[in-house]
Amino acid sequence: MKKINLLSKYSLILSLILISYGYVCRIANIYFFWESKSIGWVLLFISFLIILFQLIKNKKNINKKAILEKVASGIVILVLAVKAILMITVPFSDAYATAKKYLKNNQVLSSEIGNINSFSLIPLGGIQKSTDSNGESGYATINLTVKGDLKFKDLTIYISKAPDSNEWLVDSLE
Repeated sequence: MKKINLLSKYSLILSLILISYGYVCRIANIYFFWESKSIGWVLLFISFLIILFQLIKNKKNINKKAILEKVASGIVILVLAVKAILMITVPFSDAYATAKKYLKNNQVLSSEIGNINSFSLIPLGGIQKSTDSNGESGYATINLTVKGDLKFKDLTIYISKAPDSNEWLVDSLE
């Protein structure tokens, strides 16, 4: 059986470095490239997928079944697809716009991290909406990094929308 190719090794190593840096920069209060953690996790899943495809190909070449590798590939593809959908939809949602507006106007947060310059490139979370005869309601949990003049901070913001309201409201902030 062939060994894992060089690209797979380098992408795996790079993903682990990015993930490690993402955690270290938070612990050591280094306010540069906090997105490395999110990017590293995505790259790690892509690396696993490349390795699984190589294992499937290697087993096929020696006429062995690769059921476990195919199932694992399917799971990794599903995780990447869900993550991609969330990375695309969350930043364009009304809930995310409400979260950003709330955070920009939050004086307690501004006093802690300074003037808010930007938000993370890759906000994640979940948004659930439902519509019935009373109107549209929903709940959202959004995880993002707020970048201020003084420091950065990872936050989770909980937002809800009542059926009789047109606007999302912030419930809590962690």
